[in-house]
Amino acid sequence: MWETNVLIKRSTHNPILTALKEHWWESKLVYNTAAIKIGDKIYLLYRAMGDDHVARFGLAMSVNGVDFIRLPYPVFLPSADYEAPHPSRLDYDRERGGVEDPRIILIGDTLYIIYTAFHKMCHLATAKISLKSFLDMVSESEKYPEKDLSREWNSAWIRTGLLFPHLFEVPELFSRNSVMLQLREDLVVLFYRIHKGDILVSLATSPEGPWKDEGIPFLKKRLPWEMERIGISTPAIPVFQGEEEKFLFFYHGVEEKETEGKVMKIYHLGAFFMSAQIEDKKVILKIERLKQPVLSPERDYELEHEWLLSVDVHAVFSCGAVSVGDDDIYIYYGSGDTNINIGKASISELLREEKITDYCEIDRDLF
Repeated sequence: MWETNVLIKRSTHNPILTALKEHWWESKLVYNTAAIKIGDKIYLLYRAMGDDHVARFGLAMSVNGVDFIRLPYPVFLPSADYEAPHPSRLDYDRERGGVEDPRIILIGDTLYIIYTAFHKMCHLATAKISLKSFLDMVSESEKYPEKDLSREWNSAWIRTGLLFPHLFEVPELFSRNSVMLQLREDLVVLFYRIHKGDILVSLATSPEGPWKDEGIPFLKKRLPWEMERIGISTPAIPVFQGEEEKFLFFYHGVEEKETEGKVMKIYHLGAFFMSAQIEDKKVILKIERLKQPVLSPERDYELEHEWLLSVDVHAVFSCGAVSVGDDDIYIYYGSGDTNINIGKASISELLREEKITDYCEIDRDLF
């Protein structure tokens, strides 16, 4: 069921999730999904758009990571002021506002999501739910499959607010694409991008910050296929190379490419390995970036979508990947801003790929 001779082997059954006309809230689009493995199940918290053009998150579950059962209602709805559609956007053809592009991270016994809150512009926001509450809600949803528990689900999440609230009123400035990683109990790293800049890092002693937007450059545009923009995609997957612990991340790079008389923006998926050296005053991050993309839009279900073609874009875009077994990982990605797909990759194969190395040195006193 998997393609061969490529770094990320697409499932031959792609796409694995598409819009459902019978569900008003996801009747038009499903795409960009967070992913996490808890026990023997993989959960997707995915972005959906329905008849009212407002973005919400749905939840799908799977034992094998490929065949998913989804709840018939959303589990995270725009309810804070900074998530609600701005009045000036209420007649837009596409998303008019809401919540988008979640990333989910388990730290201790708490699940954190970082997501895009789309009011007038796009800004990074966070929410959390205890692992017990999450699993209790899953159990309740499975016990009463015909009952709409969307309000109960939404109330179970605790909004912790905007990452950078002081940027909220800055005109024409948006921030999105962020994940965090706990390196030690008292040391959390935030990876993020503001507008179309580089990937930056900031430090805090807690997953709830506070965070400074004056971050340290972490990953800069260097390769031909990432020169239009670059952004973090998935939370870290811990891996070991011998005795050394590393973290595998996927990120997106965008190139501008002339095709049939048009300049298209092509969203590729890249990968890098990161290792950390923690000192009293400094954190030194070593970044080993694969030179070539690991996934690019090439299949019909990744290319032939009216909306992105109308704005001259081809895209594959991931917000989540999980480890399955000793060497394999599943990458979940949206394509064409329309559907959700799965690819499989081998960590050992990625480690053997040609890389370029960078270092990011962070003065802990700055944070």
